[in-house]
Amino acid sequence: MSWIGWIGCAGLAVVVVGWLVVSFTRPDPRRERVEWVAACGLYVALLMFFLHLVQRALASDSTLALVAFGILAVLFAIGLFVCLACTVGAFRAQSRANPSATN
Repeated sequence: MSWIGWIGCAGLAVVVVGWLVVSFTRPDPRRERVEWVAACGLYVALLMFFLHLVQRALASDSTLALVAFGILAVLFAIGLFVCLACTVGAFRAQSRANPSATN
């Protein structure tokens, strides 16, 4: 398995653990932090999936697949950076005026 696969699997593991923690705990600031970390794990897993598809499109010399999967990879990369910024904000203990990851 390539490094993309390992990072994607790690992202999925973070999502599963975060999902279980969020499902069985009551709402509080600690749970909100876990929500944001799990959301980042989901973005990482999806980004790695689309990066893998971009690599396959490059190998098969498919322009249409390269453009389609490249756009999706860029969108999930941007989403990951936004999610990371919100995660940092949750760890800084900002006010509850900010939305949570599971609205």
